[in-house]
Amino acid sequence: MSLRIVVCVKYVPDATGDRHFADDLTL
Repeated sequence: MSLRIVVCVKYVPDATGDRHFADDLTL
């Protein structure tokens, strides 16, 4: 799970990061 969070942090710079994060949680 931690690894996934790290990847999300990389996308944080963009608003899309938030969307990706939600998608990951659903997975």
